[in-house]
Amino acid sequence: MILEALQADRRPSLKLPKTFLAEALATGRLAGPLVLTQLASMVIGTTDVLFLGHLGPDALAAGALGLSLYYMPMMFGFGLSSALSPQLAQAVGADPHGLNPALRRLSTTEELRTHFRTGMWAIGLAALFAILVLQFAHPVFGLLGQDKAISDTAALYILAMLPGLPFSLLIGVMRNLFASLSQPRPALIVTLVWIGVNALFNWIFIFGHFGFPAMGVMGSGIATSCATILGAAVMAAWVALHPATRPLRPFHGILRFEPARAWKFARLGMPIGLTLFFEGAVFNVALWLVGMFSPAQLAGHQIAINIASVTFQVPLGVAFATTVRVGYAAGARDWDAVRRSGQVGMVLSFLAMAVTAFVMWTWPLELAGLYLDPDDPASHQAIAFAVQFLAIAAIFQIADGQQVSAAFSLRGLKDTSVPMWVAGFSYWVIGFPTCVALGFGLGLQGQGVWIGLAFGLAAAAVLMTWRFEYLTRRHKLGAEA
Repeated sequence: MILEALQADRRPSLKLPKTFLAEALATGRLAGPLVLTQLASMVIGTTDVLFLGHLGPDALAAGALGLSLYYMPMMFGFGLSSALSPQLAQAVGADPHGLNPALRRLSTTEELRTHFRTGMWAIGLAALFAILVLQFAHPVFGLLGQDKAISDTAALYILAMLPGLPFSLLIGVMRNLFASLSQPRPALIVTLVWIGVNALFNWIFIFGHFGFPAMGVMGSGIATSCATILGAAVMAAWVALHPATRPLRPFHGILRFEPARAWKFARLGMPIGLTLFFEGAVFNVALWLVGMFSPAQLAGHQIAINIASVTFQVPLGVAFATTVRVGYAAGARDWDAVRRSGQVGMVLSFLAMAVTAFVMWTWPLELAGLYLDPDDPASHQAIAFAVQFLAIAAIFQIADGQQVSAAFSLRGLKDTSVPMWVAGFSYWVIGFPTCVALGFGLGLQGQGVWIGLAFGLAAAAVLMTWRFEYLTRRHKLGAEA
């Protein structure tokens, strides 16, 4: 019995499924907590929006404008941190005992720790860059022709959120570490606590409770910063103590900066960062374009884009899991498993987005009513625009899920440069000109902008999917030759 136990303990900790059903179950087990974590993360931002909605359409529009600029440099940082996941996953996949700390090769442990340390440094530097850029929020809004009163409030909102920015990016690095070791639940638990703390702080600082003054929109920014810093501290403690990560000694030598490794990390991560920037920027610019039409359209746009962003977290969570699954298979040099992992991720994303598209198409008025009071005459126009935009968002849900699944499958292969160019072409050569042509040229205003976004997403979905099929078929044929 003792011999059998020892032999069982030495079986490979990482087994790649041989069927689509088995891969779907494996991906689903990993994706479930990741999807919930993504949804929980969105709830944090949605909490801010819901609280601001109680202050009226102008406060909601100011929050939307502030977030649109705040997330532009943040997108690059999030992309940079995403480079960590395929590196960790491929290192785990190359070691038969990569998920077993007791049997894992020492070289694998050292590689995982080095990647994590390098990622922390790279993200720290990216955060400094983002903070520097956001110092110029107010003049940027002026150049974009946004309403002055709303711009003034949005700039203060950004200023209040800046202290939490680097901690938000570092949380992303630690989440990637847990996910790559197939341990996504700690990040989910921390995020759920983060939601409660953020909601409490919003209630205190926006409306003024427990002796604090009512600070309105700026209070929401302060609440977000405080909650984020606390969330990062809890996450770091869990990384240091969790049985899956503690054997790595993840923070050992954390103050050691290795420029050569950081540059290598950046070369992989910068194209991912630019890919996310291209996509995020076109959505943010779309918001600014809609803001040129009227505050009511801007408020309606923010409601619709927030709902679409929430539903997008489901395929995004699946895509994070797909990156890890593809990375495991690529590290093991099993190209059948690589193709199976990517294709399963795409199918799961399609099914999820088909459901959310149906909900958005069927109950748009009810969804918009969650953000603004439908009985308030001042909100009627904004709600009407939100309903129009949600109808278009329901249509592009499928393309959005497909493009993110294909892009993250490529990320698991460490293929980042070509997807960057695909994103740039899809969103800025196809999507953005279509937004301008339909919104301003044909006079469709906000609806035209949303149709343009749909065209950009569809182009990205087709090209990213083709890239994955092309690469995996080529590698499979090369391995068989």
